[in-house]
Amino acid sequence: MTSPQPPAPSPKGFTLLELSLTLFIIGLLVTALLPRFGDIGGARLENSARRLAALVRYVNGEAAFSGRVYRIRYDLREQSYAVQVLVPSRGATEFVADPSPMSQPVRLPSGIAFADVHIAQAGRLNTGQVFTHFYPHGYVDPTVVHLRDQRDRTMTVMIPPVTGEARIYEGYVDGSR
Repeated sequence: MTSPQPPAPSPKGFTLLELSLTLFIIGLLVTALLPRFGDIGGARLENSARRLAALVRYVNGEAAFSGRVYRIRYDLREQSYAVQVLVPSRGATEFVADPSPMSQPVRLPSGIAFADVHIAQAGRLNTGQVFTHFYPHGYVDPTVVHLRDQRDRTMTVMIPPVTGEARIYEGYVDGSR
């Protein structure tokens, strides 16, 4: 009896057909996905606007629920914003940082900046600090915030005075809507 022959060794490596097919699939995926990766800045701009709008809704609710005055402080030089609450302090009242985890200071992502902030009492500003106040009875200082990315794309966050429900618009909207 003869012992069974071991199987013939399989060829090592890939055939030209397998390599060509793999490169074709990779090229197809790159072609389909590359435009999406190129717009990451646009996604960051939209996410920044959505995050600010969500904070506006939260602060508006907190002011009504707690019966206290809140404000969002926009620091246009530092490209950041934070929530503050009005509290009594040594016989006077002053705004202090809100300790809530939802109210932590936010710095705009790299490449995103405030183009300007329009407050009815102060006009359109693009330097310094600007405030949107939220009052316990539901009134909010009407505010229009314009965010811009490195490609000069703009998103508008509009805060109406009565509802405080922030709305987001693509582009530069002046507030007449």
